[in-house]
Amino acid sequence: MTDQSRILVVDDQKAIRDGLRMVLEGFGYAVAVAPDAETALTIVEETPQDLVIIDLNLPGKSGLELIEELQERSIESTLVVLTGNATIDSAIKATRRGVFDYLEKPVDAERLRTLVDKAVERSALRKEVALFRREAMRQGKLQRLVGRAPKMQELYRLIDQIAPTNASVLITGESGTGKEVIARTLHRLSPRHPRPFVAINCAAIPETLLESEIFGHEKGAFTGATSARAGCFEQAHEGTLFLDEIGEMPVDLQSKLLRVLEDQKVRRVGGEKEIHVDARVIAATNANVKALLSNGKFREDLYFRLNVFTLEIPPLRDRREDIPTLAEHFLQEFRAENQSHCAGISEEALEILRGHDWPGNVRELRNAIQRAAILCTEGEIQPHHLPPTVRPRGSSPKSDGKSVTVPVGTSIAETEKALILATLQACGGKKPEAAEILGISLKTLYTRLHEYEGVEASEAEKGP
Repeated sequence: MTDQSRILVVDDQKAIRDGLRMVLEGFGYAVAVAPDAETALTIVEETPQDLVIIDLNLPGKSGLELIEELQERSIESTLVVLTGNATIDSAIKATRRGVFDYLEKPVDAERLRTLVDKAVERSALRKEVALFRREAMRQGKLQRLVGRAPKMQELYRLIDQIAPTNASVLITGESGTGKEVIARTLHRLSPRHPRPFVAINCAAIPETLLESEIFGHEKGAFTGATSARAGCFEQAHEGTLFLDEIGEMPVDLQSKLLRVLEDQKVRRVGGEKEIHVDARVIAATNANVKALLSNGKFREDLYFRLNVFTLEIPPLRDRREDIPTLAEHFLQEFRAENQSHCAGISEEALEILRGHDWPGNVRELRNAIQRAAILCTEGEIQPHHLPPTVRPRGSSPKSDGKSVTVPVGTSIAETEKALILATLQACGGKKPEAAEILGISLKTLYTRLHEYEGVEASEAEKGP
């Protein structure tokens, strides 16, 4: 290794510090030492370290507390712990909290070299990923998030700081702004990303089933509980649990959620034993949080427990400069998935997209671009390819010869037939997708295909 690879050894015993320094310097590393946590924090703040080796038994602030503080400060060093037989359980738990590995005392030189080489290599990779992430943010992208508006850049900065921690996050924003995308981004950029990401919409599940869905149930807990089932907290163990529309959760269930967050223990419905869970909780709501609190629909103590950080996603109308970038991003997605021949978006269509208020936000824009790309069989998306709800009132469809057109005087039935068949062709014969784009049921689509001359009944029944 080059002398650019730096290692910090934190141990209160001078003999161990000096011994490890001598061995590691022999391996070609630049080594610093610290007798306690405070000294270690000062060193890593002044000089970034590729690897920090930490004894769990330190005077004052313990090794585990030092690890937590390094993670809270988003220090990118790879962490390894030193442990004896008495602290082996703590060392194993530490590896579940983002620590790379552990070394047992007395340290074996061969094991030390293998582990340290791998740890430093991992640190170099993390630096490359961090550099790539910063460059992507500069270009207006972070994971699946897209946008260069100042409000989005500030959001990226906060996500980058918050993601590596275990802090709870409350995401607010209108429907369609991408709250789940934010939650998944936080998970992907955290040390928990190899573990599960579990999402649940509290508004989409009947109140009588929500408790069982979140906390699980034992066999026989209620009618229909023919077997035991792990809830979302258990499923998200060591990963991330996303509670969407948290404001729709019944107040009595909120109190049970608060206890789990505080104790990290869950009791299934109908169960007696408590099960340890370690899940980072991210919650979201599109409702006005202050109104929920004042109306008693959201417990204040739960709000303060979840609201370690708040991420507010701006509506699309407040960042119109991002609309062209987002529209092009969605068009590229659709082209890649469907082999579309649509070449791009015309300036006239972009002008209409910029002027729309987008009550459905990013979700509405994505659907509009997908629909337009299907109708535009070649060339650029034109204004008449956009949904009527997006086009200004008074604008009428125009034919440019590059999309599905029908002459004046064509019957409504023939116009409908041409549109359905063209949409089905654009979707590669995928009937559920075509039905969704057309805004009709799958059954209606099958019925129409049976009616059209030249479309065999057996052909209509094919496909997904």
